[in-house]
Amino acid sequence: MTQKTTHRKTSSSPAIPVVLFGLDEHGKPKAARFPETQADLATKAAGLLKLQVLPIIGPSISDLAGHLPAGRIHANGRGFVPFIRRDLYAKLVAAADGSSPAHTPTDNVVAASASNPSASQQNAAGDRPKNWDEIATGHVVVAQDTPTDGWYEAVVVDKSGDMFTLRWRDYPRERRITRHRLSLGLLYPNGAYSDAKPNENSSAHKKAEKSSVAVDRPGRTAEGAFPRTWEAIDIGRLVLAKEDGPWRSWWEAIPTEKSRDSLTLRWRDFPQVPNIVRPRFSLALLCPDPK
Repeated sequence: MTQKTTHRKTSSSPAIPVVLFGLDEHGKPKAARFPETQADLATKAAGLLKLQVLPIIGPSISDLAGHLPAGRIHANGRGFVPFIRRDLYAKLVAAADGSSPAHTPTDNVVAASASNPSASQQNAAGDRPKNWDEIATGHVVVAQDTPTDGWYEAVVVDKSGDMFTLRWRDYPRERRITRHRLSLGLLYPNGAYSDAKPNENSSAHKKAEKSSVAVDRPGRTAEGAFPRTWEAIDIGRLVLAKEDGPWRSWWEAIPTEKSRDSLTLRWRDFPQVPNIVRPRFSLALLCPDPK
């Protein structure tokens, strides 16, 4: 969640309003719009704050800027730039992508592999626990950053009872977090990567294909909202799915259709976003026990 801090210069005139955007030292996105009367000062402040400058030119960027908070320039020349949602920040990165390379979560993995290829490869795969009771130091799980920032892969570095200290797998410079065992999500444990294929001849697989679960209300089934195994994932059950956006974060999703091991899911908290299709074994499980 860190970002290259090289300030991108712009040849825009001070008469053109601008947007300042970037990440703070903890990887939190922030951005603000500045009117044309403050564009020159905002551009200078961007250098001090290590932020990027995006001229507000064209209808698409103007519309995007309209969703951002107004910034302020202080007497010392520094600008006040509030925090924003990650989805807005991703749109800003995309808008500026033509003239400045955007940071993605894989940047840290690429950098790590350049200095230590074997360590990076091991970190990318990681050991995955088979259930919540087996979670231990070194395991890769999924942890929620904040309710508005989604979930990310994390590595367990320490434990005390049912409390775990974790570091973000793809953001090693981020501060560590502490989470309870039952608040962590599990990745499919069999195979190094999430696109592992199941054994179609296994009894569990055949049982899953024949099973059906009646939905008694949206987002919940008669047998419970949270499946305990990947074979139990069915229509109406709550899981975690990985988005295709630049942050590659996980979000709560609910299967609405299935065809063998391919599931169509809707985002639980973002009904306006189009449905997605994911293989069963690329999904992550939430703990079925009460939190």
